[in-house]
Amino acid sequence: MRFFILILLIVLVSPTGIFGQGLFENSGRAEENAPLPFQLSGYTRGVSYLGEYSTPSSEIKSVYGEAALRINAFSGDRGRLYTDLRFRSGYEYNEWINEFQVREAYADVYLGNFELRAGQAIIAWGRTDAVNPTNNLTPQDYFVRSPEPDDMRLGNFLLRGRYSIVPQIRLEAVWVPMYKYSTYRFDLFEMPEYITFIESPLPAAAINKGSIAAKIDFLFNGFDGSLSWFNGFDPMPGIQPGEILTEMYARAFRQQTLGLDLSLGLGSFGVRGEAAFRDPAPDYRDQIFVPKPDLRYVLETDRSFGDFNMMLMYMGHYVFDFTEIPLQGGMPEIDPLQLQDPAILAMLGPMMEQEVAGFNRIIFDQTMEISHTIGFRPSLTMFHGVSKIEVFGMYNFSTEEWGLFPRLTWDVNDNLKLSVGGQYFEGGVNTRHDLIAPVFNSGYFELRYSF
Repeated sequence: MRFFILILLIVLVSPTGIFGQGLFENSGRAEENAPLPFQLSGYTRGVSYLGEYSTPSSEIKSVYGEAALRINAFSGDRGRLYTDLRFRSGYEYNEWINEFQVREAYADVYLGNFELRAGQAIIAWGRTDAVNPTNNLTPQDYFVRSPEPDDMRLGNFLLRGRYSIVPQIRLEAVWVPMYKYSTYRFDLFEMPEYITFIESPLPAAAINKGSIAAKIDFLFNGFDGSLSWFNGFDPMPGIQPGEILTEMYARAFRQQTLGLDLSLGLGSFGVRGEAAFRDPAPDYRDQIFVPKPDLRYVLETDRSFGDFNMMLMYMGHYVFDFTEIPLQGGMPEIDPLQLQDPAILAMLGPMMEQEVAGFNRIIFDQTMEISHTIGFRPSLTMFHGVSKIEVFGMYNFSTEEWGLFPRLTWDVNDNLKLSVGGQYFEGGVNTRHDLIAPVFNSGYFELRYSF
């Protein structure tokens, strides 16, 4: 049914459709060669991920087809409507999927120096490439199977206003009335059979439960920067034990973030940076699912040498009020029949609480007081821009985790592109990479037709 809805939308907005002529026109008849009041773009693609678990044999981790339609409609110079529709069908995480998603659907109104946006939208703050500590408005699907990192971002219903004080200084404010948390598939991690993940309760949609954020941008020749503030529920939730000891669920917490970012040129080098201080709200501090206050900062630079480009990045993370807690390396293996014994449950309670606390430390990267990570991405454009090879790598000196992400793309023609690549994570016990490696380590193949 959702597929037929998508086809109907395509027909309605096509040049020969019923609304193709006259919807945004002031007169009843369009001039013969007048530009269309809307633009259509999108793609269709086939994607396959093949990897290995602990067994020697290969495994199909994901194979799906996806169609996307983007509609950009204009009403003169006073307004704009934008919609991004996606339909995906295939096999992923050991189940068949058929998904229809309205990724974005919003309206813009332009009133001189003031802009207003309302609807389902993606607001991505920050100027660095790989990691954006100042971006707290946009939840992400960390478990999406796609070669494009942008596909991780999820739309939120929001209201945004922008005001240009002068061309070089701009104010921005955003209100998100309803919380949407990032997708983090805790159920895919290796857990004992008696552990189950249940549906997570979300903060109610209310004025005092929403998130608000503000930013001031400085846009000068050769330098861009901003100062930002966020007050709301963190897009990344923690894990909370349920009323039944063996049940777990994601739990949101409220926090404030003060951030800054910048982008400038230093001779032949491009330089970008971000820093953000996150402070959980007093009502949530010291809860098992809430991280400690922390400071995250990123500095990256890149330079091109003809067809070759090199990007280098440093990421730092400092945790305030840090205390050591023992990490046991996983939930204890217990016969489910033993859980009916009150003595076992009494012993298991403190043990489970300690393991959940340690698990939250891992997913928030707070197992150490301070950590240092470097990243690099060499890339080479070949054959007069038709093909490109790049490798993104990262290494955490503090936790000894590392990852490698090679990718080769080939533009077969103006519309058709082939991508081949892979992703590999490695980390010791009680690290995030150790948790996600069995799920993510794989190679992929993508064939995309864009229009």
